[in-house]
Formats: sequence, structure tokens, C-alpha cells
Amino acid sequence: MNQDLSVFITPFALVIGCGLIAVGGLFFIDIKFLRSQFQAIVALVIGGFIIAALEVVLAGSSVSFFKAQQVQTSVCELEGESAHPEARLGGDAHIIHKHILGCMQEAGYEWSPTHRNCKDAPVATNPYCYLPASGFDRTITAFQLRFE
Repeated sequence: MNQDLSVFITPFALVIGCGLIAVGGLFFIDIKFLRSQFQAIVALVIGGFIIAALEVVLAGSSVSFFKAQQVQTSVCELEGESAHPEARLGGDAHIIHKHILGCMQEAGYEWSPTHRNCKDAPVATNPYCYLPASGFDRTITAFQLRFE
């Protein structure tokens, strides 16, 4: 999600999520803003879902998920170029490519050239060409990449 948009939406989502949790919780201590127990449970679940989604958005806008992938790609590029300075000076550039791929694999990323930005430039230094190997990170990162 665009960082400017998330900064605008975050306060509203926080108020709505906390409000739903509060209204749902108050029902169970006999302060009834809702008509039924079912509505109170639904308010609690939706409020919890909004707060959880907000946490994912906030973590994703910092150095997590795709941002972490971008940082790791840069780290691996620096390691590859530092380990093989002769390749930067006109030697075999493929050795740096292999080093970056290995470094990213060790860091928990898999090569995935399916994103449109990767198809334009399928090189090892392109963070769009990787996805995390772990399930939750992979899901969130793939969701973030849909908006890139």
C-alpha cells in the first residue's frame, strides 16, 4: 500500500477497530449499544480483524515483508560485489549473479520471476524477482506486490 495512503487511513482504521471492539465488549457487561449477542460477537470479530490488518499494514510499511526483501537484495548485492571485485571490473559478471541468488536463498527467499517488474528486468538485483519462502511472509509480500 502506498505509504501516504496508509498514513491517512491508519487513524481512521484504529478508531473504527477499537470502537467496534469496545461496543462489542460493552454488550457483555450489560452496557448495550447493540441489539443482540450475535451483533456483539460480529462487532468484536470485525474490530479484531481491522486491528490485525492495521498491524500488518504498519509492519509492511516499515522494514518488513517487501521492504525487508528490498533491503536484503541490496545486502546480497553488496556482499557479492565485495566478494568478487574482479567481476565488477569486467570479469565474469555471472559469478555475482550466482552469489546474489545464493545469498537470497540463504536469507529465505526464492527466485520468482512472475512479477511484471521482474519480467522487465530479470536480474538478481531486482527485489521484484523474489518471494519469501515462509508462508505468512510470502502471502503478505505477494499481496503488497499486487499494488506495485
